[in-house]
Amino acid sequence: MSLRVLMGRIWAVNGRKSVAVGSNNGNLTRTQLLLVGDDVRHETRCGYAMRQELTETGIIWRRPEHVPAWHPRKSGELKTPTPPDLTRLRMDVLPAASMMEEVNEVTQQLLSLKFARSSEHSKVEKHDVLCQIRRHKYDCGSIEARIGMLTVKIRRLQDKMFICKKNAQERVHLQDTIDRRSRLLRKLRNHDYKRFEWLVEKLEILHRPFPDPTERRSRKISLRKLVQLYGKDLQEKRLAEYQEALEKKKEPFLKEKTETLRWIAETEASLGVPISVSVPGEETEESDTQEK
Repeated sequence: MSLRVLMGRIWAVNGRKSVAVGSNNGNLTRTQLLLVGDDVRHETRCGYAMRQELTETGIIWRRPEHVPAWHPRKSGELKTPTPPDLTRLRMDVLPAASMMEEVNEVTQQLLSLKFARSSEHSKVEKHDVLCQIRRHKYDCGSIEARIGMLTVKIRRLQDKMFICKKNAQERVHLQDTIDRRSRLLRKLRNHDYKRFEWLVEKLEILHRPFPDPTERRSRKISLRKLVQLYGKDLQEKRLAEYQEALEKKKEPFLKEKTETLRWIAETEASLGVPISVSVPGEETEESDTQEK
């Protein structure tokens, strides 16, 4: 371990410069190195003891699961892609759909999606999406249409990535496509929020804007939050237990209070002094008799 790394660890733990560089060209003596090693071991033991104490109280920090940026959980895909019907015609044969009844069955299969390439399947899926979100019959360049076509492309590339996760070229291409769609969604959200909500619901996607400010995940910050949550739960639990204990003591307390007030009233009456207290039960009885 280098001197710079060792000193950096001690500064990070103690928050101060606990090692002074000597005059011998920045080198430490044997005695100073032994002291540094003792400090590091001591701080390591203290950190382990603190984690052990938190574990005993039920506060355990687990590292978050790594989710790649191209995964549907991060890109916001709420719908799994469904393959199109293989009996449908290809897009280039669609204008002659009325003449398909005159040809034989083998020709219909050859002109359908059954023997077509995956790019033909993608064209059919894009056509179906455009029919749902386009503004007019010939719309293929509006921001909604571009978002819809990019969504179909993203879902097809994600299927390929699940098959071969080590394909770096496809991964970079997929991430670039996701970023392009995010920019378009952000632009549509700023200009027309109602249409943005309609499009997101129609395509079944989830737009996650970049958080501002960003917060770095670390063990220390997470443990601090977990300790705060544990303290809050413990406080609520103890308050509930204390309230339950007070409810149990409420009836004996009221009984003792009534007896004490009755004794005070009887003592003041025997001494001829005006009664300064009122017993709760007897006060209601007197008011009822006066009304009658």
